[in-house]
Amino acid sequence: MLERQETGFVSLARKWRPRTFGTVVGQEHVTLTLRNAVRMGRIHQAYLFCGPRGVGKTTTARILARALNCRQLQPDGEPCNACASCQDILQGRSLDVLEIDGASNNSVEDVRRLRENAKYPPTAGRYKLYIIDEVHMLSLSAFNALLKILEEPPAHVVFVLATTDPQKVPPTVVSRCQRFDFRRLSLERIAEHLHYIAQQEGVRLDAISAYALARKAEGSLRDALSLLDQAIAYCGMDVQPEALAAMLHLVDVDLLFQLTNALRERDVAMVLKLVHDSLRRGYDAYEFAEALSEHFRHLVVVCSTGSSQLLELPSEIAQQYVSEAEKLRLGDLMNWLAILHTTQQAMRYSAHPRIRLELGLVQMALLERAVEFSELLQMVRQLSRQTSLQPPSVGALAEPVTEYRTVKTAGWPKPSSAADTESVLRSITELLLRDTAVRAAYEAGQITIRSEADAWVISTTQSFLKELLKRRLPQLHEELRQRLGMSAVLRLEESSVSSLNTVSGSDPLELVETQLQTLLQAQKVPFTAPPKGHL
Repeated sequence: MLERQETGFVSLARKWRPRTFGTVVGQEHVTLTLRNAVRMGRIHQAYLFCGPRGVGKTTTARILARALNCRQLQPDGEPCNACASCQDILQGRSLDVLEIDGASNNSVEDVRRLRENAKYPPTAGRYKLYIIDEVHMLSLSAFNALLKILEEPPAHVVFVLATTDPQKVPPTVVSRCQRFDFRRLSLERIAEHLHYIAQQEGVRLDAISAYALARKAEGSLRDALSLLDQAIAYCGMDVQPEALAAMLHLVDVDLLFQLTNALRERDVAMVLKLVHDSLRRGYDAYEFAEALSEHFRHLVVVCSTGSSQLLELPSEIAQQYVSEAEKLRLGDLMNWLAILHTTQQAMRYSAHPRIRLELGLVQMALLERAVEFSELLQMVRQLSRQTSLQPPSVGALAEPVTEYRTVKTAGWPKPSSAADTESVLRSITELLLRDTAVRAAYEAGQITIRSEADAWVISTTQSFLKELLKRRLPQLHEELRQRLGMSAVLRLEESSVSSLNTVSGSDPLELVETQLQTLLQAQKVPFTAPPKGHL
C-alpha cells in the first residue's frame, strides 16, 4: 500500500510517491533486482537509471538510498521508513544523500568539487549516495572528470545516475555502471492506479475518464497524477467524461465515427461539415489529424485481427470499433491511412493546414474502393453460370480464328524496305500499348504482332484479350491512317499456344483468376488475392 503525507495540501504526485520498492508501479524488473542486491549485500558502486519522464527513476533512487542506510532493514530488503535515517532522507535533510541537477551543475569544476567531497565518510549512515539527475546534460570534460571516481570510488560512496536520454551518455561511463531501463507504463496499469488513488481521495472516476487520463499521460504515471489533480480542480469530486474531454481538449470519439461513416458513404458535404464543426469547437487541425490517424489505426487492428483484444480502450469504446469495422474493408482503411499520412506531412509545411486537411479528407471520400479478389472471382462464377460459359479445349484452339478485319483498302501497300517495315511495326506497337492491360499482356508474351502478305496480324493467346483487342482495333486503324497516311489491314487471331499451358479438364477458375489478376495489376487496382486453392 502507498502511504500518504498529511502536511497540508500536496500534489497527488508527491502525496502518493512510493516509499518502498514494492509500491513502485510497473518497474518490477528493476525493483526486484535492487531489493535482492540490498538483501544480499551486493551493492554496486554506480547505477544508471534510464527511461522516459515520470516512470520512477528518482523515486527508486531515493528508496535505494533509504534501504542502504536503514537501521532496521526489513528481511526482504525494504527500508523501514521509520528509523531516524529513513526519516531524514524522506524529509530531505540527510547529509548523506545528495541530489544533484545535472543540467545546472554540468561543468568540470562541479565534478571536481564532487570528487573532493566524496572523500569524506558519511555522517550518520553507512553509505553516501550521489543522485545525479539528467546526467546526460554534463559536458564532455565533466564526464571525463567523473570517470575515475566512478570506476574506483571510496567504499562508502554509491552513485545513481538518472537520464531520459542514455544515448548521450558516453560509453565509458555506461560501462562503469549497472544499467536499469525503466519502461513506460501501459494504459491498463496507469488507469488501474488512477482508480486506486481516486478511491482513496474520495473522487468518482469512471473507466472512460481513467483511460482518457492514461492516454494523455503517454506512459508517465507522474503526468497522469498531475492530470488527475487538474481534473479534480476542474470537475470537482465527480469527474465526468464530457467535462474531462473538454479540459484535455480531446477529439470526440463519436465525431470520428461519424466522419468514418461519411467517408464510407462518400458524402463529401458531410465530411466538410464535420471538419468545420470540429475546428469551430477549438480543435487544432494537427490534433484532429492525429486523432483521426489513431482512430483509423484502431479500425485496422480490428479488421485485421477480428477482435478488439489489441486495443487499449475501455470495453464500451472497443465494442464500437468492432461494430464499425464490420462495415469497412481493410484495403479502404489502408488507403485512407496512406492519404492521411501524406496530408499530415503536407500540413507541417503549409501556411493553411486546414485546407490541406480538408483536401485530404475529400480525396479519401472520392477514392475508388478497394476490390477484394475473392469478390471478383465470385462475380465471375455467377456470370459463368448465367451464360453457360465454358473455356475452349486445346483442340478447339488448334486452328487460328479470324475475329476482326479492318475495312480493306485498294491494295495492301507493301513496305519498300526493312526500315519501313520496322517503322510500321513500331507505330502499331506504340499505339496498341497505350492501354495498360494490353501492355501488361504484351510484356508477358501473350500478344504478338507480325507482318503477312496481305495484313498485319495481331495474335493473342487468351480469349479475354481477344475481346479486349477487338474493341480497340477500330480506333487503332484510324490512328494508323492518320500517322502513316494510309489505311492498313489489321487482322486479329487467337493463337493455338497458351502461355498458361492450360490442359483439357483443368479448373476454368484458375484461368479466370490469372486473367483477372493480369488486368487488375495492369490497371493498378488494389486487391487482396486469396491463398492458392482457397476458392
